[in-house]
Amino acid sequence: MRKFNENKKPVIVVSKCLNFDKCRYNGDGDNNKFIDKLKNHVIFKPICPEVEIGLPTPRKPIRLVRDDNDIVKLLQPKTGNDYSKLMYEYADSLCENLGEIDGFILKSRSPSCGIKDVKIYEGLEKGAMSKKGKGIVGGRIVEYYGNVPIEDDGRLKNFKIREDFLTKLYTLKGFKNLKEEKSLEKLRDFHTNNKLLLMSYHAGKLSELGKILGRASKETREETYFDYEDCLVKALSRSSRYKSNINVLNRCLGYFSKDISNDERKFILELINSFKDKRIPLSVPMNVIKSYVIRFNIKNLMNQSFFEPYPSTLIEVTDSGKGRE
Repeated sequence: MRKFNENKKPVIVVSKCLNFDKCRYNGDGDNNKFIDKLKNHVIFKPICPEVEIGLPTPRKPIRLVRDDNDIVKLLQPKTGNDYSKLMYEYADSLCENLGEIDGFILKSRSPSCGIKDVKIYEGLEKGAMSKKGKGIVGGRIVEYYGNVPIEDDGRLKNFKIREDFLTKLYTLKGFKNLKEEKSLEKLRDFHTNNKLLLMSYHAGKLSELGKILGRASKETREETYFDYEDCLVKALSRSSRYKSNINVLNRCLGYFSKDISNDERKFILELINSFKDKRIPLSVPMNVIKSYVIRFNIKNLMNQSFFEPYPSTLIEVTDSGKGRE
């Protein structure tokens, strides 16, 4: 079955307050179990924008305030200090100098790192109205690194969001590894091994990717890889489709349906229906089908990333419900 290249781990930028340092405004840090699990499988690059622009720990709270010219500023209400210029310059410098990054996990709702749901106030006074937006650094990262997985620690408490993040992280990292040698043969293998996974995300884009490979002989390797990456990113830009996952499960069942008993077939179909009714997670029918793939040594399915899109030790079927759209 599918194996991961642990010598080429994904590189993830992470907010330093998430398990790496007690650098929050009140001198505390967070203990994030998901990030603890990830430590053995990725290379983390911790950042703390507030500390790196010279603010102490602990410090008086800072907030985003929209001025009369519709410009968002970073202000410290207790002191009246304006850290806008320093933070915007830091955000630009960070994005320009980070280099090749595979993903981001940023502190939720932070005026610097937040990628959504950050309060942007209409004034400094107590009780001022606020709207939701992005932090200064988080917003710049989303603009600059829009093609890589970017999430915050709050949203990653939701199982489906966490699953999509890891799937995109490892699929795109696998493609990046291919780009180093630009082999058409290996690109075709990558496409074949990810067919079911891509079908579960975006069947239309899967078809487009096939066409890109179909015309590869008429283009340069650089053009083929550029077009393939662009389409792959778009295919993974949304969550996997619920109905598409059911179609993939039924498609896999078709490979060995005639080789198992009626009771076994009925049991698998019941599991698929239970997933359809949202009574069990996808991993239940998927792992049962995976066991039959191994049992019958079905070559067409043995290396499909659909069954293990990221290291199995990272699977954690817990869900706080937080972070849902």
